Amino acid sequence: MNQLVEHLIVRDTDAILSAVDRIESSRFQTVFVIDKDDQLQGLITNGDLRRYLLNGGTTNATAADCMNRRFRSVGANTSREELLKLLDLGFSVIPKIDARGRLLDLVTPEYELASPEAPILTRARAPVRISFGGGGSDLTYFFVDHPGAVLSTTVALYCHTTLIPRADQDIHIYSEDLNTHCHHASLIDLLAARKRDLLCSIVSVVKPTYGFDLYVRSDFPVGSGLGGSSAVATAVVAAFNEMRLDRWSTYEIAELAFHAERVCYGVAGGWQDQYASAFGGFNLIELGDKKNLVHPIRLETATRNELEECLILCDTQIKHHSGSLHEKQRETYITEDKSSQLKEIVAICREMHRHLIRGELLDFGRCLHKAWTLKRSLSTSISNTEIENIYNAALGAGALGGKLLGAGAGGFFLFFVQPQYRQAVSNRLKEMNCKLSTFKFENEGVTSWRTKIL
Repeated sequence: MNQLVEHLIVRDTDAILSAVDRIESSRFQTVFVIDKDDQLQGLITNGDLRRYLLNGGTTNATAADCMNRRFRSVGANTSREELLKLLDLGFSVIPKIDARGRLLDLVTPEYELASPEAPILTRARAPVRISFGGGGSDLTYFFVDHPGAVLSTTVALYCHTTLIPRADQDIHIYSEDLNTHCHHASLIDLLAARKRDLLCSIVSVVKPTYGFDLYVRSDFPVGSGLGGSSAVATAVVAAFNEMRLDRWSTYEIAELAFHAERVCYGVAGGWQDQYASAFGGFNLIELGDKKNLVHPIRLETATRNELEECLILCDTQIKHHSGSLHEKQRETYITEDKSSQLKEIVAICREMHRHLIRGELLDFGRCLHKAWTLKRSLSTSISNTEIENIYNAALGAGALGGKLLGAGAGGFFLFFVQPQYRQAVSNRLKEMNCKLSTFKFENEGVTSWRTKIL
């Protein structure tokens, strides 16, 4: 009970005159009457007092004799909306009581209805991508001299992050996927560490000025070829972005994720994954020495739905390391000059783009085969006997085309299959020890939000 309320309280056994002084000193011209158990029994206003005296009451009587027992009160947990309605109806002062009927506070037009500022956490999620064509042309050593282009879309498989600020400078990073917990006493301590994992590399780029607990989990396996590490980097950057007053743009989020993953963590690879995860949906991503541009693709609903039904996504369950594969491919590019093949890959990518926006899906599916045939010629590390056996088995069962996602040598395969062959292709892939994965296209890209800590 606050001091204002205490000043406006009288006991039901107190004389009326003891209530008069309190009424006169109150801007509400009201006192509240409680019993021996501190329960609110009624209230007395100037008007109640005058009516009592005009009707023959005496000043020797008790407060209980002239109090008004008909009053409006509210409970301790009454909603802001209900309080506002009562105030709008003209109630100038409303007693707030607890479950036992004891007076807690007074609600007036000046009452603080705004919730006190509560501690918050931020969350973000970023999707992985399916790349249809152009992979390899998004590598810096190619597109600084020759324009690159990648056609991709994102699917509803996400990296999820939760960021909880701390009152101290401690940094705790938890990875559910790797079952790890990393602790640093401060950002300076983290920056001084000789070896950093991906999550610590992201923090070293963002450089938050506060301590925090960071939790990361994913819907996809490590080494999927779906750009999972880039989705992780994008989601973590977005969670920190949600704490900022001056938000980074989507381009900035993607490029900070690239900085963390490719430059600071040192995993070789292209630029497409971070842009795809950040922007979401179907995009033609153009890459050049001056500017990288993400062009959203608007598809007719029927085209989008039909393409989703015609694609089979499956996990080869063959482990691979994309960073080392990209390093080998770069060596091959330099020593054998693969620029002509990459230019042709870009040309096929643009052809696929034209087929896609016109809804020419059979031609789009055939281009998948052309793109995969050309991509595996870039380096002997991209494919192997096991990969080729899976691909040929799918084509033999009726797939029109397909490609291995990511750098190659393992991870997920994507196949374009006409409806009459879907069951046969699915069964054949299962026989090849592939695990089929359900998916849905998604359009949002990285999303972040903040909420109160419950």
